[in-house]
Amino acid sequence: AMMSGHTPDVINLNPDFSAILANRNALLNMNTALPERVRETYLPVAWQAATLNQPNGTKLAFGLPWYITSSVTIYNRQILQKAGYTAPPTTFEELPDFAEAVRKKANAYGMMPVIAEHGNFLKELQKIGVELYDSQGRAVFATDKAMDHLAYFVDMYQQGWIPAEAITESHQAAVGRFQAGTLASLLIGPNFLKIVKENAPDIYKVTGVAPQFPENSSVKDFALMVVVVPVKSAHPKEAVDFAAYITNAANQLALSQAAPVLPSVTSALQNPYFSQTRSADLMAQGRSISAAQLLGARAAYQIRPNQNAINEIIDHYVQLAMLGKLSPPDALRQAQREINATLEVGS
Repeated sequence: AMMSGHTPDVINLNPDFSAILANRNALLNMNTALPERVRETYLPVAWQAATLNQPNGTKLAFGLPWYITSSVTIYNRQILQKAGYTAPPTTFEELPDFAEAVRKKANAYGMMPVIAEHGNFLKELQKIGVELYDSQGRAVFATDKAMDHLAYFVDMYQQGWIPAEAITESHQAAVGRFQAGTLASLLIGPNFLKIVKENAPDIYKVTGVAPQFPENSSVKDFALMVVVVPVKSAHPKEAVDFAAYITNAANQLALSQAAPVLPSVTSALQNPYFSQTRSADLMAQGRSISAAQLLGARAAYQIRPNQNAINEIIDHYVQLAMLGKLSPPDALRQAQREINATLEVGS
């Protein structure tokens, strides 16, 4: 449809696919299509996540941020008690001891990090302050700090403190383990609390919620949907106006009160509905923590036009390292080399 003469005027997409279209000059640049006073209403990190940094130094905002979810840590209080804890760890330094205690004392797993899914390891690196790309857009993440971080996960995996399927399964497998009572903590959107409540009410009764792990990072993991306008729209001005209407504060607030998502407009996210920190309701607590994280986030993960190919490469080499088939330094160097080759092809 995008290549034909029958292009939709307004489309709801995820950022990864939007970036592919934007790189082919198929989408309007919202930095120029929308007045500054409207652009400034959106969360800065959400606007960053819907923007491509182009080789010539300009920024292409390929869509308007719409609904958003930010992960929180949900945990099984019963398992933690058996392991000698009252709350889950908050830093990477605390995680190994926690994972070992849960495995040995509670016969469960402390966590199941899905670092070989959807390029998640690159997000991990950004959380600890590793620069992923240089000013020319080339991957530069294969640093000593990154190699140590991968070695950290490899060690826990080979010690048996992380489930074997963590490197091949998705986050759904982690949800399944949590609902079965064999996983102590889970990093996931607060909307999943409703699923746990429905599928595993006994586990829900012993579930607590805490901020996203690690708490000391300014980079918060979140998922975003965007609304885009193709350059071939027959009515570009009306399309942009309608996209802005769909994503304005009033409509995003109404949507977030009807569904377990958050608004990407700052004023809507500051509504008292999202600050019920003292609520006895677990889902309200999760929503409040998630909203506060987004309001305090200072940087967003920057996607690339061919992000799907980048994700496949880093996932593959992280798996090889976790299985002991490559050392962490070799895995990251090879991944960086292949990603740079992919970026050159995609540029």
